[in-house]
Amino acid sequence: MENKFHKVMIDDIEQETEPWLIEGMVCPWLTLLSGQPKHGKTILAGHIATALVNNEPLLGKSVKAGDHQIAWMGYDGGWKDEIVSRLKSRANNKIATYAPIRTIDENLWREFALSLKEDGTTLFILDHLYGMAGTIGLNDANNFAILANLLRPIYEEYKIPVLVLAQAGKGEYSNGRAAHSVALEGEARCLLRLYEKRSHGYRKLDISSNSNGEERLAIRLTPEVIEVKESKEKAPREVVGRETIEIAKNLLSNQEVKDELNSWSGAGRALAKLGHSRNAGAGRSMAIRLREQGFLKEDGGRIVRGDSLLSMSA
Repeated sequence: MENKFHKVMIDDIEQETEPWLIEGMVCPWLTLLSGQPKHGKTILAGHIATALVNNEPLLGKSVKAGDHQIAWMGYDGGWKDEIVSRLKSRANNKIATYAPIRTIDENLWREFALSLKEDGTTLFILDHLYGMAGTIGLNDANNFAILANLLRPIYEEYKIPVLVLAQAGKGEYSNGRAAHSVALEGEARCLLRLYEKRSHGYRKLDISSNSNGEERLAIRLTPEVIEVKESKEKAPREVVGRETIEIAKNLLSNQEVKDELNSWSGAGRALAKLGHSRNAGAGRSMAIRLREQGFLKEDGGRIVRGDSLLSMSA
């Protein structure tokens, strides 16, 4: 009886290494670029597109050599005028715009994917996911799966890399992470997060992927300029050691700073006073990390033991 399932023994698989479009930054499958509104997602996508069509490095990263053709589909009002004004002088007639598809008809999306393949498209930019979703609620994993199933054939079957732009979650500490991020980030193979927007175009860019690890860049990003402003550094991984636990305990037990523990800023000042951070600002960041690790929490206007610390005392 013929096996109707596609079974291949792992020893028989010849591994193929797919080259990235931009080294460690834009993968051959789905790349997710997220950030809060007006943080420069479209601007960064534009620099990615023009780097490819001009075969120029981006942020010191090499691009895959070739005759790149970019397809761009936008959903915001005025999006086409925006990218034309920014990119036309450097587009080399290799960036095509497409009217937004506002349907979840799988056949239409497959027809679109085939059209991209026939046109020699090497990157499809979708700006942005929530416009594509329309009235579909992305909090529901089943609803997100509908959209994922529309995009997946583009990069899996037709081998056209996809760059999807998405809004970051609300809140000061989202660090550019996409809203509804569990399913969304799980689908992507590379994550780009823009956050901490400052004056003159300065902001942070985090890059994360399974194959290239994590990287954090401080960049200057404007429609005309993209450049690294500081030496790149590996994004710190959260390591919970004995020293971290002792810092939280010392903060909570030291009577000299107990009056400070009425806010996260106060906790930051207390950590600085105790010598655990170089200043109050760095102390506040440390307090937030302790909160994220479960060692601190806010209760009734006071900073108290978090659930992780309570469980250790139990």
